Amino acid sequence: MAHKSPKISVVIPAYNEASYIDRLLEALSKQDFKDFEVIISDAQSKDGTEEVVKSFNDRLAIKFIESPPKGPSHGRNIGAKASKGEWLLFLDADDDIKDPAFIRIMLEETEKNGWNSSSAKMYGIGPTLKERIGVRINYRYIKLLAKTKHPVAPGWCIFTKRLVFEKNKGFNEKIHFGEDYDYVSRSSSGKFGFIEKTSYLIDLRRVRGEGWKLTAKGVMNEIYRHSHGYNLEKNPITYEFGKHQKRQP
Repeated sequence: MAHKSPKISVVIPAYNEASYIDRLLEALSKQDFKDFEVIISDAQSKDGTEEVVKSFNDRLAIKFIESPPKGPSHGRNIGAKASKGEWLLFLDADDDIKDPAFIRIMLEETEKNGWNSSSAKMYGIGPTLKERIGVRINYRYIKLLAKTKHPVAPGWCIFTKRLVFEKNKGFNEKIHFGEDYDYVSRSSSGKFGFIEKTSYLIDLRRVRGEGWKLTAKGVMNEIYRHSHGYNLEKNPITYEFGKHQKRQP
């Protein structure tokens, strides 16, 4: 008998995420929807990420693959290629999910609305008031763009049909910052939305690490995107992949 492919493939790019990825895998193991696999696309981590991931083998259907450290776009594309699901859920290794119905709601709401792709409401993990305000402003901005011809969503959480992903050739690896926005903008075809019945949490380690520089990058990226025909291939802004401190207890 042929093995039935999972309905959803959760694809997580990772690079030196041993201190963070257990939190997300723990959350995934508690989901009430079980018809999914987890693909960890690891960029040759040196900190024991693989050992942490393998400790969840008895609780999740996990496939661990290695690829060159060429950035999150490459990691997501390699992970998607190794997956089998009808739907792809891209998450970042430092995300957290408190809602045990998160995956089920993402699938139900996206299918009900006839969307090609979707994302969810987001909150910050342990933010200060200033950080909390920043996350909410960001969310309101990208939610507003969902009503335009060029919607966007951060790579922290992108849920998309495999057929749509393959038709649009996945994430553009020539883009080194804003590849997530680019993918959603290119692939939505007017069928994208944010799901507010559930949410996920983002770790603000990069905000704390880069401070105003990261905010400036985001603003500059949006200015460039809107002023260059939504083509980010020549965008000079770059992303630091795998450079962060250990998670604080």
